[in-house]
Amino acid sequence: MTAEPTTETVRPRRQVLCGLMVALLAPGALAACSTEAPAPSGGPTTGGGATGGTTGGGEGDGALASVADIPDGGGVLVDGPDTQILLVRDGDAVKAFNPACPHQGTIVSPPSGGTITCPNHGSTFDAASGAVTRGPATSGLAEIPVKVDGGKVTLA
Repeated sequence: MTAEPTTETVRPRRQVLCGLMVALLAPGALAACSTEAPAPSGGPTTGGGATGGTTGGGEGDGALASVADIPDGGGVLVDGPDTQILLVRDGDAVKAFNPACPHQGTIVSPPSGGTITCPNHGSTFDAASGAVTRGPATSGLAEIPVKVDGGKVTLA
């Protein structure tokens, strides 16, 4: 037969557990309360190689990006006025897509080898058209009208 825990044994364990929880949660809470702004983007970042990455967009003149910032045969995610935009380049032609996967809204990865892939469930899309090539997504990426003017990509 085991004895019931007494106040003398329960209180120290509770204090240790509470202290442990505070220690684990406090750094995250402090970081969330920080008022320091992140350093400004110094330009595009092409992440995982020559096929894509992300850029801060907002070239200061209403441009989403420079054509030169988009890898030929690849693409980049840029910040648009309301949401991110996936810019895809094939030579001098640039297309833009809403990067939210139609399946569950996960942001897709920039294209690699002509294919855009959703990292969440593996749906794939044709980089040239945004059409779905493998599910679970049942529809393609929505195209966003853009134009190229003076080497800059802007919303059309």
